[in-house]
Amino acid sequence: MQTSSLSPTSKDGRSEAAQLNALRSFFTSIDGMRASLNLDVEEMLLYLGVGYLNTERIQQVGSNGYITSTNVSSVADFMKIPKETARRKIKRLIALGLIENKRGVIVSDVARWFAFVHQMPLCTHSTTDTERR
Repeated sequence: MQTSSLSPTSKDGRSEAAQLNALRSFFTSIDGMRASLNLDVEEMLLYLGVGYLNTERIQQVGSNGYITSTNVSSVADFMKIPKETARRKIKRLIALGLIENKRGVIVSDVARWFAFVHQMPLCTHSTTDTERR
């Protein structure tokens, strides 16, 4: 069995141990989010994906935008999963009251979806001028 040692620091200056601790924290946060709605990880990601697709118009034009429904095929394409898997998981999200099917799928409560998103441990990465070029 081959082993490798961790280097003391990474490109961004953080120690490997700090990065592993951040990763552990990320997974702990994801597990808490998942458990808060009694979802498996794929259902949680689908819920996030449907809401993301529903809010694209807001993302494009700001607060004057509006929520639009999407279809299962678009969700499956966006999530890069089989359409049947998306359909089956969305059916469960509908049963849980998180998503509705009204001329397409849409999150039931947009404020609840945004509150859920705010729990997401998003990684931020600042780029240097050299990396931007």
